[in-house]
Amino acid sequence: MDSFPDRYGKWAVVAGASEGLGEAFAAALAARGMNVVLVARRGRILEEIGGRLAADHGVEVRCLELDLSDPGFPGGLEEATRGLDLGVLVYNAAFVPMGPFLGHDEDAI
Repeated sequence: MDSFPDRYGKWAVVAGASEGLGEAFAAALAARGMNVVLVARRGRILEEIGGRLAADHGVEVRCLELDLSDPGFPGGLEEATRGLDLGVLVYNAAFVPMGPFLGHDEDAI
């Protein structure tokens, strides 16, 4: 059976990788032998996570401190991943208003 990187490509991009599910997706992909590009606004945290993933799983990690809501985000991501054998994209970034659901206006939801 083919390995995960052989099947899907050597690199994965995980947006929203600085905590929670995004961090968990990045760890799961690294554990399967995929190199990962971690993307989020908090660069220092990405570097910590990336260092741990590289040490624990022997994969390459690139950390991109980018804001996904910035209009320049697609160009920055394209430039940073040019030439990589990308096979997986996890777009896990989101904004979730905190507090009682019915207490938020429609625009916030």
